[in-house]
Amino acid sequence: MIITNNKVVSINYMLKDELGNLLQGNDGFTPEEYLHGADNILPGLERALEGLKQDQVIDVVIYPEEAYGPKEVSLVIEVSNEDLEDPAAVGEGEYIQLFDGTEAIVVEKNDDHIIVDANHPLAGQTLYYTVKISGIRDATEEEIINGEPSRPTANSCGPEGCC
Repeated sequence: MIITNNKVVSINYMLKDELGNLLQGNDGFTPEEYLHGADNILPGLERALEGLKQDQVIDVVIYPEEAYGPKEVSLVIEVSNEDLEDPAAVGEGEYIQLFDGTEAIVVEKNDDHIIVDANHPLAGQTLYYTVKISGIRDATEEEIINGEPSRPTANSCGPEGCC
């Protein structure tokens, strides 16, 4: 079976930045499932996996345009301390919720304002994936309608009485 639209694909992956630092991954853990063709994963990654078979391993470089986009200067915002509920409780490197519900990271804190960045943390970065195809199966009709793989039920963790 090969990866095409409406297949549920299980992957193990490692995501690194351009310096080789591990950003995230599930290598050695339970594979992550996605529904191919349903925009469940980054466009560049989905395109690279098209046509692959189980147990294949691929290295993929994804440029910002096909990942989280370029870093947008308009999403780096100055917020007055007067607009914050408790300015003393806000620290650099923390995520806060802006007035419109957007989450942003505090990149700088001054006496009268903070500067936040509402870009995705990986915006503007080239991403380096190593992906192993751990499994491929036909999606159910329900999965196709929902646009994502079904999640296991809470009662399916193991022998009776274990949970």
